[in-house]
Amino acid sequence: MSTNLEPRKSNSTSIWKIVLIVIAVLIALSIIGPLLKAAFWVVLIGLAIVGAGALFFGGKKS
Repeated sequence: MSTNLEPRKSNSTSIWKIVLIVIAVLIALSIIGPLLKAAFWVVLIGLAIVGAGALFFGGKKS
């Protein structure tokens, strides 16, 4: 039985890569989430303005 006292080289870099990927995804979602929410409201208000304009100005031409 051999006793090897040298520390084994573990694959610890892959664990750090996974942690960094998870952190990057969370940061991206925290930035993209509010931007999508703001874009939704801008599009909704824009559609309301276009619809109101179509109702008021579209029917008066005869």
